[in-house]
Amino acid sequence: MQSADELVSDDSIARKESQVTDEDEEEEVLLEPRFTYSRILNSIPSVFTKDAASSLVVHDKFVAIGTQTGYIYILDHLGNLHSESTARRHRSAVTAISVDTAGSYVASCALDARISIYGIGSDEFTQTIDLKVAARSVAISPDFSRRGSGQMFVTGERDLLLHERRFFSNHKYTSLYQGLERDGLISQISWRGSCIAFTNDTGTRIYDRNEERMIALVQPIHDANAMSGCRVIPSHCWLNDETLAIGWANSVCICVILPGCSDQASVSSGSSRSPTRRKTHSSAARKVEVNFAWRIDMLVADISFTLKKSGSDLWKEIVVFGMKRLPGEKGGEVVEAELALLEPDGIESYILNTEDRIEMRNCTLRNLRYFHMSALPLESLYFLLGPNEFIQAQPCSADERVRWYVENDMLKEAVEYANMHESQLRELNALQIGKAYIDSLIAKGHYHEAASNLRTVCGRHKDQWEYYVNEFERHNVVLQVAKYLPVKDPQLEPESYQSVLVAALYNHPLLFHGLIKAWNPELYRVGAIIDMAMKRVMQDVVTYPLTSQQVAAIYRALAILHTHERKYDKALMLYIRLNDKTVFQVIERYNLFDLVKNDISKLMEVDADLAIRLVIENANSLPARTVLTQMTKYPKLQMAYLNRLLERNEGDEFANLAIRLYAEYDPKKLLPFLRKKQSYDITKALEICEGKQYIKEMVFLLGRSGNYSKALDLLINKLDRMDLAVDFCRENDDRALWEALIESTMNRPERITQLLNTAGEYISPLEVVEKIPQRMVIPGLRDSLTKILHDFELQLQMQAGCRSVMLDSTDELLRRYLSNCARPALIDSEATCILCSFGLTCEQSCVDEEHMRENVVAFGCGHLIHQPCVERATNQQERNSATWSIDNASCPHCRPHKNTKFVEPPLSSVCS
Repeated sequence: MQSADELVSDDSIARKESQVTDEDEEEEVLLEPRFTYSRILNSIPSVFTKDAASSLVVHDKFVAIGTQTGYIYILDHLGNLHSESTARRHRSAVTAISVDTAGSYVASCALDARISIYGIGSDEFTQTIDLKVAARSVAISPDFSRRGSGQMFVTGERDLLLHERRFFSNHKYTSLYQGLERDGLISQISWRGSCIAFTNDTGTRIYDRNEERMIALVQPIHDANAMSGCRVIPSHCWLNDETLAIGWANSVCICVILPGCSDQASVSSGSSRSPTRRKTHSSAARKVEVNFAWRIDMLVADISFTLKKSGSDLWKEIVVFGMKRLPGEKGGEVVEAELALLEPDGIESYILNTEDRIEMRNCTLRNLRYFHMSALPLESLYFLLGPNEFIQAQPCSADERVRWYVENDMLKEAVEYANMHESQLRELNALQIGKAYIDSLIAKGHYHEAASNLRTVCGRHKDQWEYYVNEFERHNVVLQVAKYLPVKDPQLEPESYQSVLVAALYNHPLLFHGLIKAWNPELYRVGAIIDMAMKRVMQDVVTYPLTSQQVAAIYRALAILHTHERKYDKALMLYIRLNDKTVFQVIERYNLFDLVKNDISKLMEVDADLAIRLVIENANSLPARTVLTQMTKYPKLQMAYLNRLLERNEGDEFANLAIRLYAEYDPKKLLPFLRKKQSYDITKALEICEGKQYIKEMVFLLGRSGNYSKALDLLINKLDRMDLAVDFCRENDDRALWEALIESTMNRPERITQLLNTAGEYISPLEVVEKIPQRMVIPGLRDSLTKILHDFELQLQMQAGCRSVMLDSTDELLRRYLSNCARPALIDSEATCILCSFGLTCEQSCVDEEHMRENVVAFGCGHLIHQPCVERATNQQERNSATWSIDNASCPHCRPHKNTKFVEPPLSSVCS
């Protein structure tokens, strides 16, 4: 807001206190300065040459300074005097100044018992009021300049009086508060919205004009001993319409006005004598809550606040301006002006973000009441007033903050801040600051930290990256930069990447493999790195021994490098030797199956599933018989390969081999395979199953070959599974098998019971019972017979029920049919024969009486046909039958004959 010609920056104004001692840990904490200070000159020196300041108020439009001789000076923010608005308004020192929101009117008070209200650019409501008792403080209504607002203001001595302009410029005052002698004088008033806050010795009260009552009393928390030897005036600052900050002596309180749920305030209003005229309290009376209450180690002159971000209405910190007692050099006490920023940390605790000690003249506790601060928080401008000087505090520029970091050896913070605010730097260069930081870390041996900050410092500066790669290489720590090197934007020269690769090859082979895998081969010279890697594992291994894991890592890296060089045979050979599954990815990516089709067995050893999938996908390049031949030594791999072929409905010609492999290594799959396939040799399969004594498989094969009796014998005598024997007979549905099954059970009583229980649905139980030898004791026979009889009874009941349902359904259908047949057939005047399409009634027929006598036959289906048409449509052979007559003829339209051709009669033969 100020230019260099209007402001004189003086480094001696503020000495930044860089160290604060923690009482518990006795640690020194460095506090960053937040403001720069400059004395406002222009008209200010001439004002203070003949007078001393006593009060201050700053508005967006101007600055008003009250002096100890009663003058009110109106200046702009640069210190230029507006003489047309400057005058001596009082006969004694000005104690308080207040400005309305619009900045149109200024109210002031002094000990001469006069209130002066004068306009800036307008004098419509300019006035001077003489009071009976001198007011110690004054506050003008925020909307004073608005017509019809009553032009109100409040004054405070022992009582709080509300003054209101009436007709003919008369004034009326109302007592809002009547204080007692012990309450002391009202030394501070502030007005925001409908709330008026005022402070006397007993605390700060808040009066709500809407409710016309006191809503709170905030009692003081400061130490009374801190006020000894000086007169401390409390300070008010409204952070927003509902939040009031109170600075008094060595304390800061922040309270919030909240909507309440009852007509009682949350904080007692004490013994206030409110006016007798009151409104009925609302059931939602407002209340006040103290959010923060801090004790600080300085005496408060004035307070303000900072915002969380530019343009926001949310406050972040409390700005405190005042004086602080410090120990002197000779054991005495020194008082200095100080500006501090306090950030909330708890209800009774805060964080001290900055603490600037400011050199100001006449800085004594006795003069504390003449030191003031007024601010424009939205513009981050804070104006400090002493009896003989006027200082502006504004946020430090980006250059100043970076310079402070550097001066206090906080290079990391300097780099971070410089990079974040690079566009705001005018004098300093972010790159040079970053280089200084990296150089300092390298000098201290903090190589890892230095490398981790290279991206922040070097950014897209290719030359700087290459410079620091050389620097780290010179210190033999180039591997520290490996994971931070950029691979594009910018891309460095190949030498930079190769220096890192060579260092990794000799010192960290695992990292070497990782870098080769991650980096694009265009970054370095692949051939040179291959030569270095081969030399490392072939020659230098004696000087620099390697573990097996490190050797494998180098060979894996060589495989990748050979792939980059398109030497795929060498790459595949290395992958196979290393049993690395990456070989399959390389084969698929570059279509290299032809190079490995003779090494399928080796690929199987790497990963059988992937190898089989590879072979199947390239079946056109390598016949299945060749693959199986290569796998002769690996029968399990053969079986896995056959499984894949069979899943694709291929490989039927290898069915016999599959049977042998399944019988040997996976018997569970044998029977499903036998059931599904038919391309195998049954005799060979049966031999294999007999050798392994796979009974179920033998039964199936015997059944398929037609040897049912032997299969049944195996089920009964080898497996002793009557249920399977019954299923076998049922599937083949051969009477001879059933008889053989019955005969085979006669020598085993328990089998007879099983047969009756399981086969009762397929054979007659009587056949079994009749063949049972006499005097044979059969366990469970009675229960089996009882079950058979019970099942037979249920079967009869079901048959009877089905017959009853069928008869009922037949009766219902017959009734519907008869009902349809009994329905009348309507013959209207336009009805026609369904066969000849001529009319049926007299009006439609020929006038010849002979034809009018022809009959009409009505069938049950609803069709109407001339009798001659019916006869012509009936087959001649059928008409010659002795049983045929017109009475039992069927409808020729609904039951046409294939060989019957209806001949349309002449018109003269058709009659209705």
